[in-house]
Amino acid sequence: MNPSPETTEVKIPRILVVDDMPDNLFLMNGLFEDRYQVVQAPSGKDALKIVMSGNPPDMVLLDIMMPDMDGYEVLRRIRQHAPTANIPVIFLTALGSQQDERLGMDLGAVDYLTKPVDPELVVQRVDAHVQATAHARRVEELSEKLSRHLSPESWERLFHGAELEAIRFEQKQQTLLFAEAAGTGVMSEGDRDSFAAEVEWLATRHGGTVDRFVDGAAVVFFDEPGPCVRMAMDLQRSANELHLRMGVHTGICDIGTFRCDYQARCTLIGHGSGLVAKVAATAAMGSIAVSPETYALVKDEIQTDAAGCLLTEEFHDSDLAQICLTPTPRKGEHTLSTFAGLGL
Repeated sequence: MNPSPETTEVKIPRILVVDDMPDNLFLMNGLFEDRYQVVQAPSGKDALKIVMSGNPPDMVLLDIMMPDMDGYEVLRRIRQHAPTANIPVIFLTALGSQQDERLGMDLGAVDYLTKPVDPELVVQRVDAHVQATAHARRVEELSEKLSRHLSPESWERLFHGAELEAIRFEQKQQTLLFAEAAGTGVMSEGDRDSFAAEVEWLATRHGGTVDRFVDGAAVVFFDEPGPCVRMAMDLQRSANELHLRMGVHTGICDIGTFRCDYQARCTLIGHGSGLVAKVAATAAMGSIAVSPETYALVKDEIQTDAAGCLLTEEFHDSDLAQICLTPTPRKGEHTLSTFAGLGL
């Protein structure tokens, strides 16, 4: 069972280059093959097949003068198709008149560059548009997530006020802990508050960051996997009567940071939280499921701890979890919760 590449590597933007001249395709491939995934199409019809597929590109570099379908018509069809309407398109053409450029921009191109190309300028423009598009998509995802957690007034100030300019995103490898009580209605409101306080305390103790914008569960992210696994074991011991189901997973995460109500906040966007929740779903009640990606990094630590106080179960038929840990109370340790109200 091997770690999944899509969960351990940064996603590289995919650029479609459309031109009926092989020399031009060769030139663009040489400019961008070390920076992006480059896909080529020798005609407008071939380009539309790729754009309309289940794996559309993140950007299109589009020639205009092509025999079967010109670039203007290709762009019209891209903009008329809802799933592809927002893909940024840059015209790269020998047509250099102001009228040609105006038509291209009016159709919805984000930029218009003329041949013969200045390679440095082309790379600069493409990089700028790729970064701007990625940022806009992340802002949209962050907006949708926070709309469920912020007051309408706070959400409006963040996404339609001066605070919008302060939103930042970072991609980095993190180890995520996901914890939820098994079943529904397990905890009263007071118990949920106590549980949240315990998560905050343990996260501070182990050097993790709590994502406060998650529904119905606790999510904490760490720079290193070891402290994450140790927090999971401590949390499972301190709240054993809640029969928590936990998951731990390591992968590349998108972290959004922003200011809201005069406080610095951060949250995870993308698929990280959903994936670690799926890992947790493979765990038995009262146990911690560890993904193959994390297990590969902390195998020695886990085996050392397991010899003394952990029951372990290995999965041989799951791509989500490799091992399930069930912490046992330490010698002399009470089995009831160690934090306010729970178990008493």
